[in-house]
Amino acid sequence: MSNDADGDTGVPDLSTDSGVSNHYRTLVNAVDDGIYQLDASGRFVTVNDTICEHTGYSREELVGEHVSKIMCADDVNRIEREIRERLDTKTDSSTNFELVIETASGKRIECELRVSPLLTQAGDLKGTVGVVRPISHKPSERVGLSSIWESDESISSVIDEADVGVFILDDTFDIVWIDETIETYFAVDREDIIGRHKPTVIEETISKRLVDPETFVETVLATYEDNAYVEQFECRTSPGPGRNDRWLEHRSKPIESGRYAGGRVELYYDITDRKQSERAHRESEKRLQSLVNAVDEYAIFMLDPNGTVINWNEGARRIKGYSESEILGTHFSRFYTEEDQRALVPKQNLERARREGSFKDETWRVRADGTRFWASVTITAIEDDGELQGFAKVTHDMTERRKREQQLQRERDLVERILETSPVGIAVVNADGTTNRINERMATLLNLTSSDGALYRAGEKDMYSADGTFLPVDERPAARVFETETPMYDQEIFIRLPTGGKRWLSINATPITDDEGKVQQVVVSGTDITDLKELVHRRKQELEEREKELTVVKLVTKLLEAGDKSIDSVLEEFVANLPKAFQYPDQTGALVSIGDRTASTDFDFETEKQITAETSTANGTPITIDVVFEGQPSENKKQAFIDEERELIETLATLLKFHIERREYIGDLQAETRRLEQFAYAASHDLQEPLRMISSYLQLIERRYEDKLDEDGEEFLRYAVDGAQRMREMIEALLAYSRIETGGEPLDTVNLDAVLEDVRRDLEVKIVETGAQIEIEPLPTVTGDAAQLRQVFQNLLANALEYSENPPQITVSAQREGEKWKCSVSDEGIGIDPEQQEQVFDVFQRLHSHGEYPGTGIGLALCRRIIERHGGEIWVESVPGEGATFSLTLEPAAD
Repeated sequence: MSNDADGDTGVPDLSTDSGVSNHYRTLVNAVDDGIYQLDASGRFVTVNDTICEHTGYSREELVGEHVSKIMCADDVNRIEREIRERLDTKTDSSTNFELVIETASGKRIECELRVSPLLTQAGDLKGTVGVVRPISHKPSERVGLSSIWESDESISSVIDEADVGVFILDDTFDIVWIDETIETYFAVDREDIIGRHKPTVIEETISKRLVDPETFVETVLATYEDNAYVEQFECRTSPGPGRNDRWLEHRSKPIESGRYAGGRVELYYDITDRKQSERAHRESEKRLQSLVNAVDEYAIFMLDPNGTVINWNEGARRIKGYSESEILGTHFSRFYTEEDQRALVPKQNLERARREGSFKDETWRVRADGTRFWASVTITAIEDDGELQGFAKVTHDMTERRKREQQLQRERDLVERILETSPVGIAVVNADGTTNRINERMATLLNLTSSDGALYRAGEKDMYSADGTFLPVDERPAARVFETETPMYDQEIFIRLPTGGKRWLSINATPITDDEGKVQQVVVSGTDITDLKELVHRRKQELEEREKELTVVKLVTKLLEAGDKSIDSVLEEFVANLPKAFQYPDQTGALVSIGDRTASTDFDFETEKQITAETSTANGTPITIDVVFEGQPSENKKQAFIDEERELIETLATLLKFHIERREYIGDLQAETRRLEQFAYAASHDLQEPLRMISSYLQLIERRYEDKLDEDGEEFLRYAVDGAQRMREMIEALLAYSRIETGGEPLDTVNLDAVLEDVRRDLEVKIVETGAQIEIEPLPTVTGDAAQLRQVFQNLLANALEYSENPPQITVSAQREGEKWKCSVSDEGIGIDPEQQEQVFDVFQRLHSHGEYPGTGIGLALCRRIIERHGGEIWVESVPGEGATFSLTLEPAAD
């Protein structure tokens, strides 16, 4: 119960580096109680914020002053006398007092003070630590115990109302008085207790109300054996009828004078709240330390004044790569680069941190494995009364952020170069019409100087819409975007130049919004379309003249798009419409040939007045268009053909080429598809015939020898029949390969867990035979064809079982990557050479002979066709001898 007599109360010395660290000092400042430290002469060494608040003095006004600045001399002497007495008698060194402190404004505050001495290793007193707490409802006068009981009965009533339990014992240690608080604390009746021998009451009654009765009895009875010293300890009552679980502080001392001289007074204070507060404080301190240890984004550790590492958190281990045992006791310079070490940078950083209090830097640091990382480092000096205690060091790995910042800066530089070299004018406009940024091209387009561009405001230049109407500021593109919060594109405007001409601009305006979607600025881009507008004007007449040509091209295009017409029909209609596109349709004839097919108008094609366009398809089919002219041109048109007409037949020849090539390509695809389907059908038919024979004989064995087969035989026969059935399904897959697109079911919602369960059941025999261990993690629901996806996973799992030299270890997993699910089948088998990892997906491509591993070589090709039909991809990653992982992507199921 009692503390050690050597005076070591566990209270840290706030003035030395063996005391609390700065973060504990912060906690001391955060508690509600006033805390101070005095040196051996009674002068303040340090005070916390609460002392300053209670007294009205600043820390600077108290430190160095004698404690009598806030306490009366009698109280100071009483405290010093009590401490010396306890140290001399080697009793509990921590002492509680009630006293009055005087504030800077002269106000007197009644307080409870707990004083603990600070001792040197030799046991000499070097100071004290005090905890001050204002109290209320305490009697302000200090009177002797003997006078209390000899005074008016109202004093007893007052004590009964106080929260202090009181025993008064005479010189034989019989109980002469207790207050109501004792009755409450120990659930006893005053009438049953007064007059009884206190040791007997302790053993028979009170000890049974305590959590640790043996210690309590031993300690209190010892005071009766030697009634010459002051006793103080803590005890705890157990909950029971009429009493609560509470912590009590026992204080007792002999009565030296008065009616009960030779007796003893025992006081019990309820310290439950204090104990709870102390426990909460300890838990808070543990949480603080746990918090520091749990922070793994920052390396947080302490250095002694010489730079030696004295503690290490989890973040430091993760970032720097050293375990706590590897780094404690070593110098922190090992984290610096060799260049910095040679330049004595570690020493300089510590000196700067001590000089400035804190030093922050961003530079390269070195991990345990020798790699470098870009670090943000803060070194904070920890001092106590001007004496350096060490350093707190916080390091944050900024490598990725630095890369992002560098990338961002490169992008900014690139944007800046683009802005200044762009042929497009660009300006960033604020809501008030000012320009936040304007490039040189935009300044040029608006006929501004570079200096004018930076100061330009909307409205300083007159602008006009395409129909020549003046545009007010609030109707211009930037203002409209601020108003509507939607972009505007391709608005044509013009400005008038000092030379009298016009400059036409095509304007786009796009909003820049904040996180809430509110428009903050508008980006305006302008393109000079003056030449284009003039060209459009010139070409308008030419286009009108060539309207007939365009009409023919449209007719021909529509004709060629009709894929159900024969080549002969296409040629006849083509030749009939072609002369209409020329300036002399009645004098123009056409002859068009595609391969060995020809169509022509009734004209003489031996004339010299003709133009020709020739080309051929990718398959070598020749295409020729001949156009002839009969008679003489009119007087105002001296040429039979103009350049646009020559370009026209070149264009038509190209259209014909594209049309014929498409027909040839479709024909080739259709022929190839028919051949593939015929091959697949023939192959499946030929393979199914011997399979049917096997199935028939198996059924014959089952009928004839059913009675002669034991349970194993029947089971094996069932496996054989089941295997034959699965073989038939696999053979039919060959036909399915060519019909993946046309023969599959519509894509629907598919539960891959159910698919894998079916596949695992199908492969049960092989799994048992190989002793395989298959781990299937939870799989997603996707959009697909359940039957085809079953084929895919059955092929992948069968391969994993087949290509393993030891009992197969297979894992099926899935993870979300972007908008798709990635599913993987991993094994620890023989693996695939990197040069062959693409080859395995080709039809009938085998990497091993039939003697080594059976199979048709179509399984993975079928998988690729199916996954491509599902809009996904399939690939393999493998290291020979270490296994392979086949991965595929699928669309998630619709919500």
